[in-house]
Amino acid sequence: MMNMKNIIKFPLSILFGLQILTACTPISAPVDSTPAPSAPPQAAVETKTLPTPISPNQMIIYDNLQVTMNLAEITENYITEYGSSREPTAGIKFLWIHLILKNIGQKEQNLPTEEHFSALFGTTEFKPTYGHRKDHIDYITLKTVIDQDEEVDAWLRFDIPADAKLKDFTFAFLPDSTQVSFGFSSNDYFWADHPIYLWNCAP
Repeated sequence: MMNMKNIIKFPLSILFGLQILTACTPISAPVDSTPAPSAPPQAAVETKTLPTPISPNQMIIYDNLQVTMNLAEITENYITEYGSSREPTAGIKFLWIHLILKNIGQKEQNLPTEEHFSALFGTTEFKPTYGHRKDHIDYITLKTVIDQDEEVDAWLRFDIPADAKLKDFTFAFLPDSTQVSFGFSSNDYFWADHPIYLWNCAP
């Protein structure tokens, strides 16, 4: 039977052993949380803008074809080649563009079709339509080939909003495409690097 002295010694020895064990156990250092890597910056997408328009009667040269937008005018009606008056539908007027083209190359070449020309009203694009205007050669009626050193001139007609003014329009020649894309990205549109030539319609 344990006496009182042994009863006191037993728990003291246990406590002493626990202190030694605790002293030998390394204390864990606080763990710093590793910040998650930030997402790599996205490559900036190059957005191209349209070139600055030139003035009427100025000439550009593309692939040995000299092109001049000579004149632009708006009419509310016109006399057809058959002598009758052509009235537009409600809310429409007519924009007329006079073009002069010359082949300055050493051989004949194809004349651009009418789809390669546009009238721009803000970000709205209009395509030409047949005119039948008296004393005005319609571009659509020209032959498809222009001979070496040959010069031709003709008119394009566009149906435009009745409240539009000449100063609001830009005329576009698109030699290798048929559509203008405003603020286009070269990564998104296959025609982004195709040439675009612009003229102001108002002097």
